[in-house]
Amino acid sequence: MKPHVLRIGHRPERDKRISTHVALTARAFGAGKLTLHRPDSRVVATVTDVVQRFGGDFGIATTTRPRAVTRDWRGKVVHLTMFGTPLAEAAPLLRHERELLVVVGAERVPRWTFELADWNVAVGSQPHSEVAALAILLTELDSRWAQPELDGDLQVAPSAQRRRLATIPTADECLALHGGAGSPAPLLAHCRAVAEMAAAVTDALGGNVALADAGALLHDIGRTRGAGVEHCALGAAMAAEAGFHPGVAHIIRAHVGGGIPQREARALGLPPGDYLPRTLEARVVAACDNLFAGSHRRPLADCTAWLQSQGLEMAARRVTRLHRWVSHRLGRDLAEL
Repeated sequence: MKPHVLRIGHRPERDKRISTHVALTARAFGAGKLTLHRPDSRVVATVTDVVQRFGGDFGIATTTRPRAVTRDWRGKVVHLTMFGTPLAEAAPLLRHERELLVVVGAERVPRWTFELADWNVAVGSQPHSEVAALAILLTELDSRWAQPELDGDLQVAPSAQRRRLATIPTADECLALHGGAGSPAPLLAHCRAVAEMAAAVTDALGGNVALADAGALLHDIGRTRGAGVEHCALGAAMAAEAGFHPGVAHIIRAHVGGGIPQREARALGLPPGDYLPRTLEARVVAACDNLFAGSHRRPLADCTAWLQSQGLEMAARRVTRLHRWVSHRLGRDLAEL
């Protein structure tokens, strides 16, 4: 569930900053979209810029008819107010809702917000900011907000001493990491071949080409430290140690066998982590990698046949499903490129 936030009562002449904060809080804490009452190009532009730079699929729109948006909503409507049901009572029930509209007021809210809401929810009973109320509600609904977006150009790199942004490495930086790791020429040739195809496919699908290119260039760097399936975890750790964008490490970690579910990862002795491709770029790199033996193209059937010969039937099925997913998005068979 990704809640939709409706910001009512926005006054463009005085609420730009606080409404921008409402939108950015909605994005950061797991909402999927915000609709702003009354057009405001500056708020929309600011939020759109953040999404483009930091990633994710958060959307923002405007409306002149907030009552109609609320009335016509197909799921449950939650209105944040001081005078409602305590959040501790409402949250356990709201977590199970699939379509949730969260109404956040600016100026004094009209009576219809109380009447149309399925839930009038109070985050505490003291005066405070609607931004704080929204943040607390969203964290109560879904704790996964803390997972970073992996497809933006920028990511904040946690540091106790200084401000640091993790950026997508350039091709030269990727090759320098290969050089320091002592990658042999055949490994480099394979990574370059996969990167060339992955970048073209990602571009065609409107994804982050620089991220896909970097992830593909480094996807097998872990083989310099381990030849087995553990190379995906080892390579991801190398990218993280280098201070690269976490989306690069995600691509490296998730490129094997169409992705590895947690239970299977534990059985293989892999370190705790997410080994399933979650982003478009990770899925594209993994799918392209399956079409190469060394630096030469191979039929997908060769990849799945090898997996089956190793007793990895589920991995073969995941590889096939991933290939079909990318091909469907592309509008043609990936193997035909």
